Amino acid sequence: MPKPQIPETLAPDLLERLRARFHPWPLISDWGLTIESVEPGQAVMVLQPTKAVINGTRGTVNGGVLATIADMVSALALSTAFDGAMPFATSDLHIRYLEPARGEVRGEAQVVRISGRSGILACRLTCGDHLVAHSTANFAIKPGIGG
Repeated sequence: MPKPQIPETLAPDLLERLRARFHPWPLISDWGLTIESVEPGQAVMVLQPTKAVINGTRGTVNGGVLATIADMVSALALSTAFDGAMPFATSDLHIRYLEPARGEVRGEAQVVRISGRSGILACRLTCGDHLVAHSTANFAIKPGIGG
């Protein structure tokens, strides 16, 4: 099978197919998390924080939620090489920087490298102009999918 590649263009219905699959997912259905856009090798998700993701009286978004968003938006960006499918055996997320986030969180991920066995991605989470998290992720592609 040929090595996975980031395509030059995406299927016109890919964004809607991804939204239909992930927006009702029980883990995130009450978070206020939406897929804003996907482009070849890139994805953007936005969190409008709800009570389910806020740390009590501090009013900040839970750090575990921020890490989950980074992992998810990275997976979405990599999925553009597979027409929205997610043939990943595992992901190894490394949070390089994390601080409290108050308010809307925007997650942007981009494929840095893709091979027959893995995809490396970089992700930034921001609140307005303020960086609140930076991560890298290594996704292992299931055997037989890549070249």
